[in-house]
Amino acid sequence: MKRSIITNFMVFTGALVIVMLMCQIIFNVFFSKPYLVEFKKSQTENLYKNIKNSYTDDFFTLYAMTKTAEDNNMNVLIFNDSSFIYSNRTMDGRMIRRTFFALNPVLNTQFSDKPKAEVVNVPASGTQMIALNGVFTYDGEKRYVVIETPVESISTVVSILSKANILIFSFALIVGIICAFIFSRSFARPILELKSVAQNVASLKFDIKADENLSTIELSELSASINIMADKLRAMITDLQEKNKRLQFDIEHQMRLDKMRRDFVANVSHELKTPLCLLMLYSENLKNNIDALDRDFYCETIIDEVKKLDEMAKSLLDLSAIENGLSGMKLAEVDFSSFCAAVAAETRVLFQDLDSTVEIEEGLAVNCDLHYLEQAAKNYIVNAVSHTNPGGRIAIRLAKNEGAARFSVYNDGKQIPSDDVEHIWESFYKTDKARTRDKENHAGLGLYIVRTVINAHSGQYGLINHESGVEFWFSVPLSQGKASVAPKGELQSDEVDIWAKKHDNDS
Repeated sequence: MKRSIITNFMVFTGALVIVMLMCQIIFNVFFSKPYLVEFKKSQTENLYKNIKNSYTDDFFTLYAMTKTAEDNNMNVLIFNDSSFIYSNRTMDGRMIRRTFFALNPVLNTQFSDKPKAEVVNVPASGTQMIALNGVFTYDGEKRYVVIETPVESISTVVSILSKANILIFSFALIVGIICAFIFSRSFARPILELKSVAQNVASLKFDIKADENLSTIELSELSASINIMADKLRAMITDLQEKNKRLQFDIEHQMRLDKMRRDFVANVSHELKTPLCLLMLYSENLKNNIDALDRDFYCETIIDEVKKLDEMAKSLLDLSAIENGLSGMKLAEVDFSSFCAAVAAETRVLFQDLDSTVEIEEGLAVNCDLHYLEQAAKNYIVNAVSHTNPGGRIAIRLAKNEGAARFSVYNDGKQIPSDDVEHIWESFYKTDKARTRDKENHAGLGLYIVRTVINAHSGQYGLINHESGVEFWFSVPLSQGKASVAPKGELQSDEVDIWAKKHDNDS
């Protein structure tokens, strides 16, 4: 669940204070007492060194040296072999007994000239004491020093500190949360203002600007970035509106061009009368058996004219069918690999005098209308064959490319001039630099049909001028699934591969 900046900041502050409190409690419970015991030992040893280094039997001097020890609840007793010399506290029975044993020569080994403070148990009272028993020589006589402090006092101090720390950290937790709330509100206020400006920009309202004079560098830079983004977005929208106007103009222009094309089709149909009249005249001359008539020439002319008329009629019919039928396309998921393999196999008769190769990547499925897509593929193939000299090379290839199935046909020949590249996809467009190898004429609708079909399939198309030829290609998006039944299923892709290898070997 998402939380606000204020909530996150307060939770973070509270968690930080709680962690510090837990660390303090753990220290007090497990580490503070050992630490204080070691500190008391060090104090005891330092006090002994001070007494030893500055010793004198003068009472006031000894009192000055042990006054701090008395304040720290430390008992100091100094005596020699025969009498007491000094005590900073009233001696109790325990101290008297210890002194008695110290005066006994047998037990003098309990005192050391380099003593260490140790924690000892007192059996009589069941308590523990930090004790140090030291001995040194002063004016030829031994001076015995006993320093003790109860461990119980340290435990009392630890308990008092723990309770005090709990109260202090509880107060710190409350104050910290309050301060975090106040600070987070002041920190979140400019962010909320930036949020409001960003929402206005998202609603395409650019009148309100973000304040760039904020208290932090990061927020000031963020405000400046939002203002820059808003200015660029407004400029882009303005530019887009202008482009939309130009696009509308282009659409109207294209509609005029389409009207001109339809008019042109009507004119072409009207012009069919001329070759028909020519055919009628030639046929009548043949029928009347005119003297010195070159019958072979007449027959070849009639055949050529009929072929031209047939091609023009077919192209016009195809164009009309495509334009009128694309709105009712029947899309289906098909095995595009098998489909292209079948198309290549059907048109292989055109490659008999050419060096041809066919490369089909298997397993590519697309959503398409097979009738129209087959026409686009065959137009590429027929166009390549008709513009390739005998012995030239043609390569048909289908491969996956950036989420689409890319079908391409390459043929040897001259490159297409750059001035014509953008126009060859237009209807009835022809160039005087035709790349044909025979006397066939085309109506100029093949590539226009390809463009219309591929656009209807949300695909892409184009050509690439290679050093020794031209490659025409189109691509259609791959479908999410895979077709289980191959279209044109009489010929599978492995059969096409076998035919292609055999044909290459024959060539």
